[in-house]
Amino acid sequence: MKGIGPARARELAESGVVTVLDLLLHLPFRYEDRSRLATIGSLLPDGPACTVRGTVLSSRLIRTRRPGFTIFEALLDDGTGGLRLVFFNQPYLARWMVKGATLYAFGAPVVQARFARGLKMENPQIELEDTESELVTVARVVPIYRRLPGLPPRTRRRTVATLLDSMADRLPERLPAAVRERLSLPTLAEALREAHFPGSAGGEADPALWERRASPHLTRLVFEELLEFQLTLLERRRRRVHHAAPVLAADDAMRERLKALLPFALTGAQKRVVREMRDDFRSGRPMRRLLQGDVGSGKTIVAVLAAVLAAECGYQTAIMAPTEILAEQHARNIFTLLGKTRFTPALLTARVKGKPRVQLLDALAGGRVNLLVGTHALLEDPVAFLRLGFVVVDEQHRFGVAQRAALTSRPLETGERPHVLVMSATPIPRSLALTLYGDLEVSTLDERPPGRTPIASRVLPDRARRDVLKEIEAEIAAGGQAYVVMPLIEESDKIEARAVEKHVEEIQAALPGRRIGVVHGRLASDDREKAMGEFAAGRSDVLVATTVIEVGVDVPNASYMVVENAERFGLAQLHQLRGRVGRGRRVSRCVFLYGVAASPDARERLAVLARTDDGFVVAEEDLKRRGPGDALGTRQSGLPLFRVADIVRDGAWLQRARDEAVALEASGGAGPFAERLFFRGEQVPEAD
Repeated sequence: MKGIGPARARELAESGVVTVLDLLLHLPFRYEDRSRLATIGSLLPDGPACTVRGTVLSSRLIRTRRPGFTIFEALLDDGTGGLRLVFFNQPYLARWMVKGATLYAFGAPVVQARFARGLKMENPQIELEDTESELVTVARVVPIYRRLPGLPPRTRRRTVATLLDSMADRLPERLPAAVRERLSLPTLAEALREAHFPGSAGGEADPALWERRASPHLTRLVFEELLEFQLTLLERRRRRVHHAAPVLAADDAMRERLKALLPFALTGAQKRVVREMRDDFRSGRPMRRLLQGDVGSGKTIVAVLAAVLAAECGYQTAIMAPTEILAEQHARNIFTLLGKTRFTPALLTARVKGKPRVQLLDALAGGRVNLLVGTHALLEDPVAFLRLGFVVVDEQHRFGVAQRAALTSRPLETGERPHVLVMSATPIPRSLALTLYGDLEVSTLDERPPGRTPIASRVLPDRARRDVLKEIEAEIAAGGQAYVVMPLIEESDKIEARAVEKHVEEIQAALPGRRIGVVHGRLASDDREKAMGEFAAGRSDVLVATTVIEVGVDVPNASYMVVENAERFGLAQLHQLRGRVGRGRRVSRCVFLYGVAASPDARERLAVLARTDDGFVVAEEDLKRRGPGDALGTRQSGLPLFRVADIVRDGAWLQRARDEAVALEASGGAGPFAERLFFRGEQVPEAD
């Protein structure tokens, strides 16, 4: 491209701009209305910003005493009056803003110094009048872009305008005319022209229309991007159908043995999910299923039943958890259940070392371990399974995409792929599920198992702390236990928030004679496990902790939680923390304390937790308020890098795109989308 040399091309490539279309799909993030044209004579001091057109009568470059600081001045006249244009540190303007030049200037008029007459504009946006090309910086609704290295705003607008003029009509029009007509969408060329320069292709030049995401031209780009994405996911599903997988089917004797394992009756939701998985296991094709459910909805027992079925059929299972705490909790529960069977489970974490590790890996490779629970250690060499038939990834959004794929794509010697179940205790709103896991089947546990008690939640200012500590004392006296969660381990000069190490003494003073345990990420793992074990065994009354207890802690007797500086946490994370209580038969309470610096918006956000304990409602609110990246953690969630679409605001179009993708796939009309325009390979999360 003219004007893009090797150095500038390298800079742009680092920002993801490699092709002409990449640049055109970097849309403005807002627009500025510079279309109001006024005469110089009508300008008022400190009046609104506007555009004027005039001829340069004189100009001069002033070099000041300050090294490197220059002032360039030009006198502009339009026949109704004169206006002084003043530019700081822009000496290059002297080359083309010369006497006799006709130009447009946009800015706010202000009064000159008291010894001078008239008005001036400081550092206005300017553009020379050119009969051969359209104005792109003034006298119209102007695009405002996020910075790209090597492309100053004026240069970028001119480059984009040139590209739209020369290339837009050559871009492939992939949406069938019937689809465009049915959904009232313009062509791709029209959409891009309007997206950069509203009003240039016959659309309405209204910035507010774009900022409300209400323009049909933006909708066209959103829909095409989402459609391309959904077709990519459908293609992945189709490829997966061609892989073989172990057939895991239970006969009557196996079914009886599975029933005998259960310590309690399954809920209706659990039975439904078991049936869905049963159909997958019998298909001979790899299951790829997301099992989501609220905290305590019974996901683990469903996974264990499936693992025992795999073992009954001669296959091994791997269950991968993100933390040692959660892996060890799973192991304890699974070892108890499998103690009634002939099958052998094992636990592999970084703490299993030396000879025990060598023996475990040898047994695993020889097929003598039927179910292996572990952390990231499962991904390391020389961990090798003899017949891996089933993989479970728990709290899967805490793993990177590549980490999940490293375990779930291991084929057997026969070429068969293992069945995969990914689990999430963070309920995922439908719009996120359709993007993050569009090539997975989704199962939902939406029933609370019997025995789980509702959690009464309150949001209070931190000045209520003394009363809260009195409630904790009463709870302990009645036989319960309590968590106190704080955002920091130690105090920080930069962050105004409660810290475990300082405030544990305050809690001890408020609860004399009570046994206080402390847990945080900097403790040695043995000390952390000891503190948690003491709490779980009832030998400590209060556990003061950071969010390390968010998952993997199951203490049925814990019935009270207080979260300090709750405004510093996301809603979904607070809901997860709240799930540490209410796990037994005791009536449970949770108090969210907010600090004096908490904004009204933060307090309103916390109020959601007082209104509902439904994790799906909480997750939807979190998504709306914080966006997908913050709600899940972009780096670990594998979110696709949408250029135009916003999965929070464009949820309805996401569903339309999915429906249209299925229809195009069925009719054979998906061919034009084989070449991606919006996505590159690494931008689409690989679930398998």
